[in-house]
Amino acid sequence: MRTTAVALALLALAAGPAAAQKVYVDYDQYVDLEKFKTFAWVDTNTTSLKLDYPEVDSMIKNNIEYYLVKGGLVEDLDDPDLKVTYHGSTQPQTQFMTSTFGYGYGAGWTWGAYWGPRMVSGTMTTEFERGTMIVDIWDARKKEAVFRGTVVKIHADDPMKAVKQIADGIDKIVAEFRKMRAEEKEKGR
Repeated sequence: MRTTAVALALLALAAGPAAAQKVYVDYDQYVDLEKFKTFAWVDTNTTSLKLDYPEVDSMIKNNIEYYLVKGGLVEDLDDPDLKVTYHGSTQPQTQFMTSTFGYGYGAGWTWGAYWGPRMVSGTMTTEFERGTMIVDIWDARKKEAVFRGTVVKIHADDPMKAVKQIADGIDKIVAEFRKMRAEEKEKGR
């Protein structure tokens, strides 16, 4: 029964027409990433798969955590430097977030091309397309965004292909981030 639930979750995440995955990465180029040594997960029950599909949630976290640990970070549940979460959609959804102090949690963050919290008061709407996964990382002390990676068009006809596409999407996010960092170092930033 559990295997069937996992298969259905992966199919729901992957349902849709076949198309090439697209990856988008954005990060704060002015933050010294070397200063961060620890991380902790933050669960977002409204946008993660944890409640409905804990096995898929665990697989996604393990894939992300692999790169965090490989990059030298250690998990610290008590006093992390960074907080990490992911958002996944198995069906189209709309999320509403009201913010009056600039920083919003999760997919409704109020930053864009210019990093840092903005003084915003109002309600923001974020549309999640089916087959989208977002990885958010922020400075736990300053509560400022450090990194966002997005992969769209996770589509497959069977659960095993969906698992591979999710893992490939995370790999592509990391590869794009490394490429961007290398280009920044070349420019002397």
